[in-house]
Amino acid sequence: MADEEEISWPYTDTPYLGIRLKTGDGEEHPLELDNEELVMIDTGYDGEIVLPNSLYTDLGFNMWEEPELDEFGLADGRPIYFKAAQGYLLIPKLHLAPFSVRIHTADDKKQDTGEIMIGVKFIRRFKLLLDGPAAKVRVL
Repeated sequence: MADEEEISWPYTDTPYLGIRLKTGDGEEHPLELDNEELVMIDTGYDGEIVLPNSLYTDLGFNMWEEPELDEFGLADGRPIYFKAAQGYLLIPKLHLAPFSVRIHTADDKKQDTGEIMIGVKFIRRFKLLLDGPAAKVRVL
């Protein structure tokens, strides 16, 4: 075990994880092969993946969108509504096959996120260590 390569992502202020997204028709983000996008780990978001509305549309997830909105609660108890579509996610450093995830984006543009975020439902699939003193996220 000691000889195994550690799989981790360093961070400064906010913990991040490196991923690639894939749409139902095979389009990938980021476009460069074997590249990853660092996305914020948000333990306050109960879903799997939330995208900025512009990226959600650019990748065509709106073409695969489900008719019903998903409802989540904000910290103050107010509801927030998300559009949802199925997509696929890869973690290049783990060398796993793509797996299905529920992709969200805010229904109201005023509540749109400025970046991609991974939520609690996604985190439950993996054993992650947020190593504060070393300032890195590790997959165990």
